Amino acid sequence: MAFISVDASTNSMAFAIFTDTLSAWGKIIYNHDSKSIYDKAGTIGKKSGSTVSALIERFNARTMIIEKPIFANSPMTASNLALTQGALVGASFMGGIHRIVGTEPITWQSYIGNKNLTKAEKEQIKLDNPTQSVNWLKVRQRELRKQRTMDYVNNRFSLDITDNDVGDAIGIACYAFDSGVLK
Repeated sequence: MAFISVDASTNSMAFAIFTDTLSAWGKIIYNHDSKSIYDKAGTIGKKSGSTVSALIERFNARTMIIEKPIFANSPMTASNLALTQGALVGASFMGGIHRIVGTEPITWQSYIGNKNLTKAEKEQIKLDNPTQSVNWLKVRQRELRKQRTMDYVNNRFSLDITDNDVGDAIGIACYAFDSGVLK
């Protein structure tokens, strides 16, 4: 079964296509002209809808798996992510997708062997960077986990992916393909 996996944000949509194996991958950048979240959602709907339509036409993929929006401490950020992802989902259905499945980030990441950092790993990062702020350390932890996903993807498919959004889209696809969650 062919399917599309998506790692979406308010600025871009990274995707991977699986048929019997990884068949294609890429990323579209939305390039918003407006600061209004509603204008951004409109741009996302237009651009993601046309991209999904083209992918369906080329690969006959009618199912999509998408990473669910992350929990955000800011209600505005959570609202913006939900609104823009809703625009992408609606446009995908309009573009020809028949079924969309969501997955939690930690679910697919853990499945491919990229679980949360252990207490010891976090402590080592802190010891290696004693003068850095708490925020810097959190960003570094996130970067290390993103790199783990890219390493997994690159090793599995003999690729050289350097964009962590594309790496995540392929990682989501690996989870979906290997786990059978789309069956």
